[in-house]
Amino acid sequence: AFDFDLASKTLYHGDAALPLTKSEYAICEHLATHAGQVFSKEQIYEAVFGFDAPGDQAAVTEHIKNIRAKLRALDCHPIDTVWGVGYRWKRDLP
Repeated sequence: AFDFDLASKTLYHGDAALPLTKSEYAICEHLATHAGQVFSKEQIYEAVFGFDAPGDQAAVTEHIKNIRAKLRALDCHPIDTVWGVGYRWKRDLP
């Protein structure tokens, strides 16, 4: 199970704090607070970085890849890809 410490912006799996960057944490928090809902890369980018942020949606793809790599080490796979649509945080995690 995951625990989000909203004050310190830290994601925990059990007692272990995950080594996420600020942007990776923000993406996880956004997806998890809307678990089960699918977001496009554009929607995630705007929610996390803002409408006027420099950069593009490719950054979201890279962040998701990095998040998955960090969580794979814990054998956790909370982010689903919905092909042609975007990403979602699984509603029911083991």
